[in-house]
Amino acid sequence: MFKVKVKIFLIFFIVSFYLGLAQVTEVKPSQKHATSFAIIIDETTYTNCKDAVLTYKKSVEDDGLSTYILVNDWKNPDQVKKEILRLYNQKPILEGVVFIGDIPIPMIRNAQHMTSAFKLDEEKYPWFRSSVPSDRFYDDFDLKFQYLRQDTVNKLSHYYALLPDSPQRIARDIYSARIKPSGLNINKYEIISSYLNRVAKIKKEKNIVDNALVFLGHGYISNSLTAWADEKLSLQEEFPGLFVPGGRLKDLFHEMDRELKEILIRELQQEGLDIALFHAHGDTDLQLLISYPIAQNVDENLESVKLYLRSKLRSAKQRKQSVEKTKEYFMKEYNIPDSFFDGTFSDSSIVADSILGYKLDMYLDDIRKMKPEPKFIMFDECFNGSFHLDEYVAGEYVFGKGNVVVGEGNSVNCLQDKWADEFLGWLNKGVRIGLRHKEINLLESHLIGDPTFKFSSDSKYDLNKMLVLEKNNVATWRKILTSEDDIIRETAVRMLYYNLKEKFEKELVDIYQKDKSFNVRLHALKSLAEINGDGFRNILFKSINDPSEYIRRKTAEWMGEVGDEKYLPELIKAVFTDESDRVVFNGKSALGFISIKKSADAIKNYIANLPKSDMKVKLEKGYLPSLDRNQTWVFDEIIPNIKNDTLKLSKRIQEAKTFRNYKFRDAIPVLIELLGDKKQPDSLRSSIIEALGWFSFTLDRDSIIKAAENILNDPLSSPLLKSEATKTKNRMLEGVNEVMLP
Repeated sequence: MFKVKVKIFLIFFIVSFYLGLAQVTEVKPSQKHATSFAIIIDETTYTNCKDAVLTYKKSVEDDGLSTYILVNDWKNPDQVKKEILRLYNQKPILEGVVFIGDIPIPMIRNAQHMTSAFKLDEEKYPWFRSSVPSDRFYDDFDLKFQYLRQDTVNKLSHYYALLPDSPQRIARDIYSARIKPSGLNINKYEIISSYLNRVAKIKKEKNIVDNALVFLGHGYISNSLTAWADEKLSLQEEFPGLFVPGGRLKDLFHEMDRELKEILIRELQQEGLDIALFHAHGDTDLQLLISYPIAQNVDENLESVKLYLRSKLRSAKQRKQSVEKTKEYFMKEYNIPDSFFDGTFSDSSIVADSILGYKLDMYLDDIRKMKPEPKFIMFDECFNGSFHLDEYVAGEYVFGKGNVVVGEGNSVNCLQDKWADEFLGWLNKGVRIGLRHKEINLLESHLIGDPTFKFSSDSKYDLNKMLVLEKNNVATWRKILTSEDDIIRETAVRMLYYNLKEKFEKELVDIYQKDKSFNVRLHALKSLAEINGDGFRNILFKSINDPSEYIRRKTAEWMGEVGDEKYLPELIKAVFTDESDRVVFNGKSALGFISIKKSADAIKNYIANLPKSDMKVKLEKGYLPSLDRNQTWVFDEIIPNIKNDTLKLSKRIQEAKTFRNYKFRDAIPVLIELLGDKKQPDSLRSSIIEALGWFSFTLDRDSIIKAAENILNDPLSSPLLKSEATKTKNRMLEGVNEVMLP
């Protein structure tokens, strides 16, 4: 019997060793507080950075969080998540975690509807590129995943697929962040130690938000000046102290100066800068800031043309295309003389053009030379938070030479047109950065740095405790719903919605119609959109004329998503009269989504009632042809291609995926009919039902649910088809992951 027990023990020990189930070392909290926090770190990093980690731990505890340290040679994300859940299910309640060093990275597949913009073909592209690095695996406990495999090259990366029976919306239980330096051939342990010691020191200082920088880059929200101007009004509500003597907000637009990159570098290093918000395009290794200078005279216009032509010839050569044929094309197409191409491949010309191009964007080397001052930086830019790579922009700012404590960035590409400043006013109320970020339910959005950092505040409300310990206490939020403070009021609106859902619908309508605050009204609208009932659909008739450009912009978009023909008169009026080009753009798209033919008829009727003028003719020519093109595109190209069994199946599937982004309500009946055709390949039908899952707000939602149920109730349906039908049905019932996205 004893020998049998020994054998069983040895077998368990061997299996545990190979499965990586080594004992986790736990350093318990040294202070008792109402909520807790966990530092999760790998053994090697802890060994090399122990003193700094303990210093950081003490600074977090001194700031009001009981803090654990969990140390292990972590083998996979499931092992890490198991420990997080263990801490969460004991007292004091766990409110967040930070991953320091080499902690396994979940790479999520089959969940692109949980991103803001990522739509890369998972079948066509390599897994490392077509998956989303996301710690939502760790901080949303309800999501269900299937483990696929570990990456053979990038050993920290582990691939998971979101399961069909998982919730199809993100609703995070805790906040999380990464402390992972950027750079090649660096001493990462020295960098981590230096960062943790610096953060511990900064956390002792009094830092109120009285100095901020906002930058809008080239091409962001289509260079809309009205959208840029309205953000400042919103920020004034969130940070009133920035708009009185003693406070300062510098709001920079990319066209303000030809040397704006140098201006930004200078401003980012200004002592006392608290917050920097970047709204721009980006990549893993750069921030795309400004465009080529706008020509001011004839000579500059000519030089701009020549610069453009030189770039085209160089691109042709780089792609191994014919330089001469490229040159001939531009000469013939634009009647350009041969002399305009002079010096294209001369060393001096290449160097001069490169220097000019370098002045447009912020590169890793630029950041490494800086000592940026903001304690918090928002990188509302694609790829800047790609922590799964060795080098990434946010990592350079946060772990560099300056005083940055935490940055918010995206691990993949992201949508420009989103509510990037949501709950930003919480920072002004001393809320931890992590608790604010917990409200951002996107697969790609991450904090880089210390998530427990908070600015100083004289608020009489301790929102940190309220948001964690009293989040489900309706009475608490009722008391502050009538507060004179916009930030407190908007908080109450959202927390009451979380608790009451549909029971709060009528009050939300009333709040939207009466509240003076842009942000409070927007929170009310967002809550109504998540309920997705009559209150939401009816309020759009009023919100299309809201004083806030962003609310009007979102309303135009929502009208197209719902697809109600009753919106056409108000929407057409907005398209023809709104001063914001972004409202007009969203409105034009929405017209086609509601009904191509009926929108065309409504536009003709609207124009017919306008006074006779040259503008009348211009409007008719400007809007009706685009609807005609939609008609041709949808019904003469896309749908016939989906039906065409002589085309490659991959082409037909790609055409079906078009409706993920272009939600024409006219196409829904045809797609449902094709879905029900059992003669069609399962892979095509699967793509169709997946595409229908993106029509979250449509009035035809019940028809889509029924179509999904028909597949699920059919015993002959394949597992592939049932899997996608399950996911789409759940998406229709739960609602879109983030209602503020198209």
